[in-house]
Amino acid sequence: MAFKKTTIVKFSITTLAFLMLLLMFAYYNLSNQYQGLLEENATENKLLQNQFDEILKKYDSVNTVLQKGQSSDVKAVVSSALKNSKEFQFNKTNSVNNKAVKTKINILKAQIVEDSNRIIEINNTINQNKKELSQLESSNRNGNLYKKKYEKLNAINLNVRGVKILSDLYSKNKNKKIQQIRVCFTLEGNEFVRNGNKKIYVQVVNPKNQIISVNDAQLEQDNMKLKYSSLTETMYNKKDIDVCTYVDLESEKTIKGKYIVNIYNSFCKIGTTIFEYE
Repeated sequence: MAFKKTTIVKFSITTLAFLMLLLMFAYYNLSNQYQGLLEENATENKLLQNQFDEILKKYDSVNTVLQKGQSSDVKAVVSSALKNSKEFQFNKTNSVNNKAVKTKINILKAQIVEDSNRIIEINNTINQNKKELSQLESSNRNGNLYKKKYEKLNAINLNVRGVKILSDLYSKNKNKKIQQIRVCFTLEGNEFVRNGNKKIYVQVVNPKNQIISVNDAQLEQDNMKLKYSSLTETMYNKKDIDVCTYVDLESEKTIKGKYIVNIYNSFCKIGTTIFEYE
């Protein structure tokens, strides 16, 4: 009887030890599997993060191109983003049990395509607007040039002749030099020119390229200088008006030859002619 009890006890102990070993082996296997799953999940999450970062970088590239106004590069960046989005896939073995993430990826890829198409449309609109702006600026520039060209005075019908002032003392001296030049011209009517008093400067240049100016008269403005021979003023009302003025000559600069006579309104030359003193 005692032997039976001892045998039963030994068998029970052996059985419990065996069960204990089985439990420990099972626990060891489960621990290894759990650890493997953790490492696999960490690897998958890292891959996810890297691919999300790559997509964000592509978005940043597109935004940077748009901010810099480099519209010609937008299509290239979008094309690259689409290409990368097609490659944004997981290993099937690792993602079988991750349907939620896979669904999000598909949604994100669709959003990328939609945003990319929108960016291309915006880029096309920007290019069209730039073209229209360029045309408008060109038209406006041409209009200003036309206005600037035709809003200035124009002196026509210039006529110049020498004048001698003969007194009783010199009445018999027919070889006396001319002492003045008489300059006559017509200010042409122009609807673009404002009405009002106009200052007209006459500049006479002798054959030695010397400007005749008895009083060394000069017009100065904004670091510009105009040496002139005579100043006259006239009232202008958009219609043709005849103007005549006399220029006193400097004896030492009065020589035979061809004189250039320039007509200025402020610093703008509005007429010129040649006078020959023989």
